[in-house]
Parts: sequence; C-alpha cells; structure tokens
Amino acid sequence: MDTVPSPPSSVLEQLERVLASDVFRTAGRSQRLLRFLVEQTVGGHAERLKEYTLGSELLGRGGSFDPRIDSIARVEASRLRSRLELYYATEGRNDPLVIVLQKGSYVPQFEMRQVSSDASAAIASPVRPNHGPMVWLALCFLLGGATAVSVLVVVRRPVSRAAPSTSQPTLRLEVELRSGGELASDVGTDVVISPDGSRLVFVASDSSGVSHIHTRLMSQAEVSEMPGTDGARAPFFSWNGEWVAYWAARRLWKIPAAGGSPIELCEAPDLLGGSWGDDDNIIAALSSDHRLWRIPAEGGKPKVIASLPPGFDRLLWPQVLPGSKAMLFTAVPFDADTGSIIAFSFRDGAQRTLVKGGTFGRYLPSGHLTYINQGTLYAAPFDLERLQVHGSPAPILTDVAYSQTFGFAQFDFSQTGVVVYRRAAGRGQVVVKWIDSDGMTAPILSKPGPYLWPSLSPDGKRLALQTSDSTKPRVLIVDLKSGQQTPINSEAKAQMSPLWTPDSQCLVIGREMLEWVKADGSGSSKTVRLDNTSMVVPWSFAPGGKRLAYYAESPVTHFDLWTLPLESAGGQLQTGKPEPFLQTKAVETYPSFSPDGHWLAYDSDESGSFEVYVQAFPAKGKAVQISNTGGRVPRWAPQGRRLFYSANDHRVMVSNYRVKGGAFQADDPRPWSKMRLADTGVLANYDVAPDGRRIVGLLPVTDPGEQQSQNHVTLLTNFFDELRRRVSIGGK
Repeated sequence: MDTVPSPPSSVLEQLERVLASDVFRTAGRSQRLLRFLVEQTVGGHAERLKEYTLGSELLGRGGSFDPRIDSIARVEASRLRSRLELYYATEGRNDPLVIVLQKGSYVPQFEMRQVSSDASAAIASPVRPNHGPMVWLALCFLLGGATAVSVLVVVRRPVSRAAPSTSQPTLRLEVELRSGGELASDVGTDVVISPDGSRLVFVASDSSGVSHIHTRLMSQAEVSEMPGTDGARAPFFSWNGEWVAYWAARRLWKIPAAGGSPIELCEAPDLLGGSWGDDDNIIAALSSDHRLWRIPAEGGKPKVIASLPPGFDRLLWPQVLPGSKAMLFTAVPFDADTGSIIAFSFRDGAQRTLVKGGTFGRYLPSGHLTYINQGTLYAAPFDLERLQVHGSPAPILTDVAYSQTFGFAQFDFSQTGVVVYRRAAGRGQVVVKWIDSDGMTAPILSKPGPYLWPSLSPDGKRLALQTSDSTKPRVLIVDLKSGQQTPINSEAKAQMSPLWTPDSQCLVIGREMLEWVKADGSGSSKTVRLDNTSMVVPWSFAPGGKRLAYYAESPVTHFDLWTLPLESAGGQLQTGKPEPFLQTKAVETYPSFSPDGHWLAYDSDESGSFEVYVQAFPAKGKAVQISNTGGRVPRWAPQGRRLFYSANDHRVMVSNYRVKGGAFQADDPRPWSKMRLADTGVLANYDVAPDGRRIVGLLPVTDPGEQQSQNHVTLLTNFFDELRRRVSIGGK
C-alpha cells in the first residue's frame, strides 16, 4: 500500500462505506469517533485531534476531562483501530482506499492499495490474512490451541476475474473448548461470541459440578476463568462487547469481558433470556411472572416493559434490535415448537406476530430473521424499520441443539458474520430403551421422537411418557408387552410429567393443575387447581397413596416442594390442604418418597449447583447431601436400599444407604452404568424398574461413540454471506 494524496470526496465515500458495514453498523462510539477523526482531517483540522479534545468534546467527559486519570480516548481509539483492521480483513478486503489509525496517533492516514484482479487467488491461498476474511481468524483459533476435527471451505461458484464477487466462502470449524471442565448451563445458551467476533465466552462446570464463566480470545490459546462467577448461566454480551451479563445466585450480574470483578445489577429469581441494547438498557425475563423487564446497565430497580400476550404462558429470550427502538421475544403457549416470534415497539408497545411455530427469534445484520423449530434454524428476509417479514423462511441449519421445554438454542452470532453453535444429533429426538447396569439395552420405542418424563407403572406393565405433536405436549401410554401405544385424553391444555398412582390404574398429570385420569380412558377425570402457581409437577406418592409429593413454581421463590394429603371416600378422591415441605430462594425439585415413607429425596441448587439431598419426612433435622459433583432427579429403588440419580454428565449414579439410630447414612455414589443418557436439560430422562435391576432410559438417536463431546462447538464464518446466497432480500 502507498500513502498518496486522496480527493476528499473519495475519502468521505470510503468513510460511509466503512460505517455502513456489518463491523461498524452497531458500533456507536467507534462510528462517531471514526467520522470525527476523518472529517476533521479532511477539513484541514488535524491539529485538533488530541486526547483532550476527543475526551472532552466527542466522548462526553466535558471540560473537567483529565487524560492523565481517564483513559477513555485511548481505549476507544484502540477499539476503533481493531475494528478497522477487522473490516479490512473481511468486508473491506477489496477496497482500494484504506483508512489507517496508527498507534500513538489520532490522525488517520489514507492509503491506496492494489486489488488483485484474480479474486479466486484469494480463495486459493487461505493462509494469508488478506486472503479470506475469517480463514485467518480461524487459523489463529486453531493455532492458538483449540482442536479442530475438520475444516471445510465452501466455494459456491467460480469467481469472474472481470467482476470479482464480494461474497465470501463459508468456513466451518469443529472445535473443542478446553477449560478443565465441561460445557454446562442448566437453562440458557452455553457459548456466546462478542459483537466484533474476537472473543468467546462460555459456561463450564468444574469437577464439583459448579459452573463458572470462561473466556478466550479467538487469536490466543489461553482460556481464563472469570473469578466470582460461581453458579453462572445464560451469559450475554453488552452491545459493544465490553461487558458480559449473566445470572447467578438469584441475581443478574455483569463483569468486564476483559476481566475484573462481578457487579450486581438487580435481584432476579430466574433468567430466561437477556439482551443488552445499544441504549445501555438490558431487557430480560427475570422470573416466572410472565413479564419482561428493563434494567439500566449500571444497575437499579427493574421496570416492567412488556406483559404476556393473550393465549401464551411465558415470555422468553428477548433480543433488543439495533437502535433500541424495538425488540423481539418468544411467546410460548405450551412448548417451544408451538411458540411465536413477536416484535415489540418500545415507543408505543405495539406487538406484531412475525412467526408462528418457532422459538429463539434473532435478527441478524444480514437483514434476516432467524428462529428455531425442532432443531432446524430457519431464516427469512426481515425489514428492520417496518418490523416485517417479507419473504418465505428457508431451512439453513438442521442440527442446532435447543430446548423444546425452555425454548433457548445453543446458537449465537457476531456482528461480523461469525456463528457459534452446538450440534444435536437427530434434531434432539431420542429413543426409549431398557438399560441394565452392564450397558445392555433392549428397545421399547426405537423410532426417534420428542420424548420426556418416562414413568413406569408400579406393576411394571406399562410406561407413560410425554411426547408432543404440532400443537401441544401430550401423554402417551405404552404397553410393555404388546407395544401398543395409547394417548391419554384429558382436560388440560398441555400434559406433562405423568405419575402413576400406586395401584397402576390412574395417572396424575401436571402443568397448570393436577389432573387424575384413568389409564384405560374410562370415567371422568378429577382436577385440582392450586393457588399462586403457574406450573405444578407431580412426582411421587407416599406408601399407601395417602400423600402426593410435587413441586410448584412461585414467582417469588421459584420452585418449592409441597405435599398434598389424599383420601378416598365413597370411591371418590378427596384432597386436603397443600402443605409446604421446603420453601427457600433456591430451586428445589423432584421430591421423591422413600419406600417406607420416612424420607424425601430431592435436588436443590442451594450450593450453586444442583445436588441431591435426603431429608426426614415430616421435615426435621438437617438434610443429608447424597451427590458430590452435581446431580438431579433422584429415584429410590423399590427394592433394596439404593438411591439413584442423574449426574451432570448424564450417567445414572447410585448410592447404597442405611438408617441407624434414626439417622440417614449413604455411601459415596458410584456410576450405575457407563452409558450416558440423552441430554434433556433439567427434565427427567430415566425411571427405575420395580425390581430395581434395570431402568428405562432416553438415549440419543445415534450410538454413543458417534456423539460429539460435551465441549464441542461448531464455528461458521462469513455466515451472513451464506444467508444472502440462500435467502434473497428484496429480490437481490
């Protein structure tokens, strides 16, 4: 490149081209700074470009600005310099005029460079940073210590020498993130990427089962754990990439992306999605009360910004759109695949349904709306100003890991067109099998399906589980001898968490109420509605069926443990007043009565990770912790003194126990089998047979040897170009 005099008009044209790019489009401060520096230089006022002038006039510090103690001008100049380098390595790789900001100077230089007429040569030599935008980023990532399983460069069509295309090939990288732990986030996206594409942030659990936030630059080998982020989940970046927000200990926090100490923003019983707008406000789903809240980025009391539309149960996973004038969110009536993507205007509160039948709606700078349905990522052209979809959606990725229950997807993107996501074999569907402790299996339902909550009848003859169709979750009964499948008829809007009564004649189904239904479909059902809860999950009966243990959702204390007294009079079921067993600010779930009815096993995240505990029933004394490296979904063996649970790595664990002098004693847990069950998040994926010798388990569709590791992620570069090739915008 040569530094030569350039006409002011050419420089200003190049300035507008840079500012309109994906790299700069949402970078407010960098945009303002670059425009100021270039226009002052072209206008003959380069002598004004001093640190004090930038801080006091452009960056809002005022006349009291002291550059000796306030480094804002240097920091913003460094960020601008990095963005310019990224732009000219990607979108601007063929631009003839280059704007350069040398280190130690605030006066930009304008350099002309020769652009090769053979654009195909750029693709043929991917080892040079100016020959393939994200190839260089990817090579830095690989050479920096990540392990790639495969690297694939996709070239769609030959490039004409006479008219070189600005569309770049897609590079796919299969990468292992090494942190000393395993990627894990109970609810929420595990891995996110900074807006400029330079940094990954991810949640990983250590050997004790406690999750922490980790970070690494794409160009470096080191992975750093962010101190003070114990129990973190659902991270998301600030609009400018300077901060990472996340949930932990029933609070919303932020921490500098480059390292520092966490800062509390507000109390948050839960987090089902957050987005940091470029107006420095955060929009988040902070609890189960079906509202979205606005929180200032510096912290403060949350204020309601949106409430539940009619016909839906939850508001989830918001995204503030560029300019912070509107947002997207997912509204769910039953499960995520029946959700709707809704646009919401902050100005007047107007709502517009964009998509029916999807979750995790995201606007991408390519001009597309993306969303997930049954593990497939769809994209459609989207008018950001009018908040309208103006074309048909097309499937783009068919293997994105997502939660059918909670609606989040393991998918994130940078403003520069880099996508990071986690893959799920079989579109997240599972098969149902018998499993013994030696790992031998026998099929029950070998055809893959969206199955959850397996529940064996006490007589061992039938299996109930939740499945779903295109409209709502429903319960299916499988005769284990004949294989006959019978759907349950009920009055509930959606059916979940089936539980057999002790006589194997009825099922109790949960969701917004408790419903008793005959397993053979005869007779009428009985419903019990509970106050102050939006979701109730029946889990176990005490011996004799005189009491039901369940957990229920509270807007204040999240999930708590309850029991319900039961009586039968004249052949009719009578229910007493619900009695709380454990109500704390922690999340407590899966209360399971022991075979003698004297103990209740459950799991709780009171320690920062989910662990299994046993407490006397009625409650007295101190709870005994059973698991030691994370665990949930405890189930007692009907025979023999053994307690099972599911570990963080999806293996079934077992602990022998005894009672001495009224005290519960348990041996150290051990793996019951080496086989790993399907990852169903926080939902049940197994049940124990009445003889205690085998389990019914949900297994991944592919063989365990074909499964990707827990730390595996996929990177796609130039993803926006791929979208534009496959989903045209405005006929282009």
